[in-house]
Amino acid sequence: MAQPSRTGAEARRASAQALALTLVAWLAAAVCVVLGGWQWQRGNVVVSEPPATRPVVAVQQVVSAAAGPGSDRALLSRDEVGRRVEVRGTFDPAVDLLVPGRALDGQQGSWVLGVVRLEDGSGVAVVRGWVPEGAPVPDAPAGPVDLLGVLQPPENSDVAPSTTALADGQVPVVSAADLVNRVDYPVANAYVTATEPVAAPASGTGLRAVPPADPGESNRHLDWRNLAYAAQWWVFAAFALVLWRRALRDLRDDRRAAALEAASDPASGPASDPASDPAGAAPAGPRQDRAPHPADGPGGRDVSSTR
Repeated sequence: MAQPSRTGAEARRASAQALALTLVAWLAAAVCVVLGGWQWQRGNVVVSEPPATRPVVAVQQVVSAAAGPGSDRALLSRDEVGRRVEVRGTFDPAVDLLVPGRALDGQQGSWVLGVVRLEDGSGVAVVRGWVPEGAPVPDAPAGPVDLLGVLQPPENSDVAPSTTALADGQVPVVSAADLVNRVDYPVANAYVTATEPVAAPASGTGLRAVPPADPGESNRHLDWRNLAYAAQWWVFAAFALVLWRRALRDLRDDRRAAALEAASDPASGPASDPASDPAGAAPAGPRQDRAPHPADGPGGRDVSSTR
């Protein structure tokens, strides 16, 4: 009678395996879901405040030609447009330009453009201010400068007010592609509009500050690489649950097969007793009505009455 105990032990062992598989599978799925959510949060970057409200930093920390083409600071990102920056260096005397056709408060005039050589050896374009048409242009400071301004993206040729040829010392747009041909050092692919007019003390105060064309704003952008990672983690979670369900089904099928095998095996039942089981009694041999007699003839026939 050991078979029922063995069957019960196998059932308990199968239940323990199913419980362990359930715990492991659901724990793995939960971890994958959490990691996917974390990647999703990183993929949805929301700028909660405009760039103009962030702390002032050195311009090299945001965009710099010395950072190299593969650096995050090589190009001005959309999130940094309108960022307030500090510019420390020296104006290059070889670059003193005008950008004509720029209106301010309904009056035509020009931007006064220079290039500041930064401490890292690169340069950045700075709009020192605005002057009306025909007014004299104040000189740039000769020594080191420390000014505040707002970062702007480089201008395209389509913003130029006119396609007519310009005089020497004038440029149609503020573009690093043009400025790098005038200096022997790299120039950042952005420009700064000075918060206050920048001019040599002896040149007077004929400049007016230029408001930034793009003050920057809060925005939201997606990082597709992190979003792909999030999707991968969620796929792993679903895969773990599929494996868990398949493993439980295999355990259930194995238990059913073992139960059917035990039920169809004669050796698993109790031993038969011929005395108590009529169906298990030995079959009867050939029937004999009486014992052989000397008068019986060949074949057992009675020949005593033969004359």
